Formats: sequence, C-alpha cells, structure tokens
Amino acid sequence: MRSCRGSLGAILAISLVATRCDAAGSGIPSRWGLGNDFTLSWSGGSSQEIVIRRNDTSIWSTSKDHSFVSATSGDDIFAGESGNFKITQVDNDKCNGLDVTELLYVPWNNSLTCHSVAMRGQLLDCGSEDGSVGGNFSAYFWVPQDLPDRVAFQVDVASTSKAPFTKTHLTFNSHANEDFYGLGAQASFASLKNRSVPIFSREQGVGRGDEPTTQIQNIVGFFAGGDRFTTYTAIPQYVSTDGKAFYLEDSRTAYANFDFTRADSVTVRYNGLSVSGQFLLADGMFDAVGKTTDYVGKMRSLPRWVDDGAIMGIQGGQGKVERIIKEARDADCPVVGVWLQDWTGTRLQATPTGINISRLWWNWESDEALYPQWPTFVQNLRDQYSVRTLSYLNPFLANVSTKADGFRRSLFDEGRHASYLVRNLTTRDVAIVPSGPGIEAGILDLRNAAARRWFARVLTDQVWNANISGFMCDFGEYTPVTRDTGFGDDDAAVSLDPLVYHNRYPRDWASFQQDVLKSLPRSAERAADALIFHRSASLGAGRSMNLFWAGDQSIAWARNDGIKSVVSILGHMGVSGYAHAHSDVGGYTSTFVLPNAEYPYGAIGRTAELLGRWGELAAVSSAVFRSHEGNIPGINAQAYTNGSTLAWYAHSARLFRALGPYRRHVLDGECATKGWPLLRLPVLHHPNDRRARSIGYESFFLGPDLYVAPVLDPGVKAVKVYLLGSSKDSYTHIWSGATFSGGVDVTVDAPWGKPAAFVVNHAATTGLSDLMDFVRKENATVIKM
Repeated sequence: MRSCRGSLGAILAISLVATRCDAAGSGIPSRWGLGNDFTLSWSGGSSQEIVIRRNDTSIWSTSKDHSFVSATSGDDIFAGESGNFKITQVDNDKCNGLDVTELLYVPWNNSLTCHSVAMRGQLLDCGSEDGSVGGNFSAYFWVPQDLPDRVAFQVDVASTSKAPFTKTHLTFNSHANEDFYGLGAQASFASLKNRSVPIFSREQGVGRGDEPTTQIQNIVGFFAGGDRFTTYTAIPQYVSTDGKAFYLEDSRTAYANFDFTRADSVTVRYNGLSVSGQFLLADGMFDAVGKTTDYVGKMRSLPRWVDDGAIMGIQGGQGKVERIIKEARDADCPVVGVWLQDWTGTRLQATPTGINISRLWWNWESDEALYPQWPTFVQNLRDQYSVRTLSYLNPFLANVSTKADGFRRSLFDEGRHASYLVRNLTTRDVAIVPSGPGIEAGILDLRNAAARRWFARVLTDQVWNANISGFMCDFGEYTPVTRDTGFGDDDAAVSLDPLVYHNRYPRDWASFQQDVLKSLPRSAERAADALIFHRSASLGAGRSMNLFWAGDQSIAWARNDGIKSVVSILGHMGVSGYAHAHSDVGGYTSTFVLPNAEYPYGAIGRTAELLGRWGELAAVSSAVFRSHEGNIPGINAQAYTNGSTLAWYAHSARLFRALGPYRRHVLDGECATKGWPLLRLPVLHHPNDRRARSIGYESFFLGPDLYVAPVLDPGVKAVKVYLLGSSKDSYTHIWSGATFSGGVDVTVDAPWGKPAAFVVNHAATTGLSDLMDFVRKENATVIKM
C-alpha cells in the first residue's frame, strides 16, 4: 500500500494551483480531481450542487432542491423486551439549508492520492425562527487506495447552539425509475423503492404484518409481532437497477435509516455526528454486488458433504434419533446429517393459550438424560451411518439452578462472578435479558478479552469435544441499548456506546466462532468439515460465515413471515453479499389462536402439505437442506410422521442431491470468486424489466441457468410464471420437456414433488446433467398424502 507520509507539501501546492473554473464567481474552483479517474464538480451560488464523475460519467450527485447535508437533534426512542425493539425516530430542529464556505484538498490516509477534497460550511434554517439553532459541517471525498474503482466519503456535523445535534442526514439524487435491493434480510418487499427502511438488528417478530397473527402476538408480548421492516440483520448497503452500490463503512454501526420514499432522492439518516461510506457505479447489478463484496468480504466455503442430502432436525434423545435415521434410509432418503438442537436439554415455556413451547437450556453441556453418551453417540452416527451431527449454540448463558435433572457446571454463575457477561452499570451486575416468559439469561461480553478466552475454552472442551460438524449459531440481536449497559473492562464499559455496539455484536459473534475454529486441534480439517449457520448479521459479518439462515419463520403460507418471505430474505441477502443461505424446512413458529374445535391446542400446527412444499422450495433454492421440528413439535407434521410425509421429504432430499453438482459449480465459481449469490432475484439478470423489479418471491434464479417458480400456496397444482427476457431467450420445463420463449406468461403443472423449474437457454452447465438424470428416473413418481 502506498504511504502518504511526507505528502502534505505537495497537497498544499495542489490546493494553491487548483483554480480552474470558479464556481459562480465564488473564487472556489468548481472541478477537483479524485484519484486517477474521478472528478468532483461543485456549483456554488444558489444551487450548491455536487456531481462526482468517473471518466465523465456521473456516479453520484446532489440537488439544489434538497440540502445534501442536514442534521437534527433529539434522541430516538428504543423500547423493547425479549429482543423486540420498537423504534420511534425523533428529529427536532432539522436544518434545511447549507452554505459552502470552503473547498480544498486536505491530507487523507488510505487515499489513492494521499488527499481528499474537503467541503466545509454552515448548516442553515435549522427549525428556529430566530436563527438561534445552527451548525457547521464538513464533507470529505476521496478514492480509497485499496479500492480505486469507487469513492469514499465522510460527513461530520456539529452544533453551534445550545441544542446539540444527534443525527446526520445525507441526501443525494435518484430518479423515479431507479429501484433498490439489499439492506439485508428484507422479507416483505421486492424493490425497496417508496420504502423507509430502518437498519437495526432485532427479533423479526412473529407475523410481521400478517394478520391476525401479528395482533395476537402483540397481545402476548410487547411488539412481539414486529412489522414488515423488523429483521435480524443490520446491513446498511444497497444495489440499484442503475448498477450503483452504496454502503456505510463497517465501523458505522449505529442505528440508521434509508429513506427511498421520494422519487428523486435518497436520504440516509445516521444516529451520530459523523458518518462515512463508499459508493460506486458498476457494470450492472451483478458487478455492483461483486464490488460490494470486495469491501465487505466473501463468505467462506461450504463443506462438500452438505451437497449430498438432508440434515434432519430431530429432538428427543439418542434412541429416537437413531430410529428416525434408519427409517429415513429405508425410505431412500439421503441423510447426510442430523441437527440436534436439544443436546443441552429442553425446557417448556408456557403460553397464554395453555400450550407449552419447547425451548432449550443454554448451558452448553450435553444433557445426560437425553444424550447420556453424547461424544460416543456422535461418533457412532458418523461411523455406522455416515451421518454427521450438528448441535446448537447462542451467546446466552441461562441460570440453570432450576434445571430438574441437574447440571455439571453453571456457566451463568461462572460468567457472572468473573464479569464475563454484559453488565448493567446501574445495578453493577449482569444485564439480565428475557427471551419470552420465564426465560432470563446473561449475554457473553465479546468486548472482554478474558471472557472470549474463557468461552473459547468452554466451546473447545464442551461443544467441539464431541466430533460434531458445526452448529446453529443463534441470536446475536439482544444486547441492550440503554446507556447504563457496560461492555469490556471498566474503561471500555463507560466509553462504548451500547447503541453503536448493538449492530456490531453479530459481526463479533461470527468472527469469534472463526477464531475458536482456528484454535481447535486439527483446525484445518475441522474447518473444512464445519457448517456454522447464523441468523443475525451486520455489514462484514459474512466474511466469517459459510452459511446464513433466514431465521424463525411462521409455520404458514403467508407473505411477511411465512414460506413466501424466505425467498425475499435470501434474495436481498444475496444482494448484500451473503451468497450462501437457507431456511428451516417447514418453518419454526406456531402461531397462537383462541382454542377452538379446529385448533384445540390454541396454536396452528404445520400441515403435511406445507412441510412438503417447503421441502421442495429448499431443494431448488437453498445451499443446505435442513429441516426443523418447530417450536411445538407435537402439533406439527414432521418428515417422520408417517410414510407419506417421509416419502415426500425423501423425494425433495433426492432432488436437492441431484442438484448438488450444479449447485457446487455455482458455489465454487461465481459465489466464491465474484461474490454473486446462489439464489438470485430476477431483477439481477433483467434490471431493465419492469415486471422483474416487482418479483420478490414468485420466481427466482438458482445460479445462472435454472429458473424456478415454486408453489407457495395450499391446494395449488399448477403455476403461472412470467418468463423473463425476449423471444431470443428460451426456458425448458424440466418435467415436461416443453420449451418456451422469454417475455411471456406460461402455466405449467406443479403437482406435489414437482416444483416448476426451467433450464435457461438450453444451458449445458456442469452438473445439470445430474438433475436431468434425476428427472428421467423420478418423473413418474407420484406423491400421495
């Protein structure tokens, strides 16, 4: 990397001679060089407009109609419990104008030219009639030394009055035909145009606007239903149909909001007095995604064993697990792994309707009642059945004093006494966090080096000691945001803003797991075999993951929180650089109703049809095929419920296996080298197609050569699907062999077991022959219920 030491004199000389083209007679040059290919142009006077160009093509600009820098005072309100944060934005004394008083080069580290263009001035019209509220701003633009194909920025604001500013607003140009995608796990929308999207990691809620589920959940717990914008992820990044990418730097983890509600502009609101990021214009949307991952990092490789079949989620102990494995093998179900989340033991959580939810003991030691020979059992499954075992982990440590069958050590007590858990500075004790009625726990303090070393030993000795192949790495969204929350040692506890750290915790949680993995004996071998999947995420966390998981969906066909939401989540996460993703086959959350004849338990169970269609979806959409029993297993159809459910599950697992060589070709190719996602929203391939822009779940691409229109509604045996492109494009239906031209709507049969899938443009990509061999072999298979 080029050193910028000793460059100040040269930069000052540049500042003195850069007098080309004064802006509106102000004496300030109107055109400034940025890096080798970029220029910044400024129009003074009443317009106060900025245009940044690369080789004479505009990549970012501002408008005289909207002040490009603004600030507001007031504190946002974060109310919540059990990870359900409800946010109320507070903006007082908003500044609606500015005056640029200075434009010059200043020294800047990590700049390709060792300087930035600095713009300084005053914030005006800040909400007070007498002009008593005001402030100053500074904006810096430069080309990063390590990424010379984009422009970086930093904007600082400061109040000059008694009312302190608390938020920075940055507004820049858009247009009516520019649509936006990304911003993490967005479940409810295709394009984010006309939306105002909060960036905050939290429980996504149950229902998220699907009714009556959401209202019922909000009665059960505060904001437990969430809304269409609640998500586990906090990723301030988007890609637009113009081929533009924009993201905040990964150090900027305070609450933010991306407002796309105006047709002609975008406003980024950041909860702080300094905000920085980068933007670029790429050669299309795919290139923009790839260039984003040049900054945020690409995901780690998936182990090859996941390609070959199903990972069955089972609870109930050694005997039940082994019995189900045998039944699945007898049904020709390719089982490559079992996911045993109850390895630490289960506990029941009461609900208002009287039915109990199955929850886990968060003490990270094997439960001797369910798994009395845990390490031996895990090894036996691998040796006897070639089945790997995944377990479960989260950053909580629960008080186990009431665990009926006892415990060997209490990690909660150990962590509490050693100050290894996130603290409440007011009580000078553990910051206790609830997770629904009756469950309270502390959170591992990842800012405390001693706590990290202690918990790494726990994982080495009690989690990885059995020959497991990974685990669900759950939660990461619960750290309190009150000002009396303490992290790290005493000095850090006072200086670290909990609201800023909250969105960073998912990234620290992911990187911590990689650090532990690297420290294990036979670390390279264990890392190559390991599958660790996360639901919480923040910008840059993906570089420490090899799999993202869509989190807890309702056991429903619904748009905002059911099976349909999975496709949208995976699609937007792919745009945000998370190339490998999957969901729980069958969903997780049973929703509550008043007990009645249809639902005597007061909860809606999973039907066999929903389980079957979700298995089909996973087979043709996901990087990993893994099922979940749900939070009330006894009322849900399971893969092992009967011969019919197992036959359908096995069929989908074989379809997933048949796609393995093609999927691996994409994973090791475009995903690994370019950062492109496995599952792709149609707009990525056809950004100028207006219909493609509005497709959020109805269809998608798996890699470049397979187009899928899954059945996501009950009782449906045929689907109408829009085939993108033009008459020059072709789509061959894999089950019937019929070929259609692009640019039209077609209806194809989609009986149980046969999701509508098409090979695009007669592709002969590596691996597709295995899929077609499967089709020829199993086309006559009839799924019966």
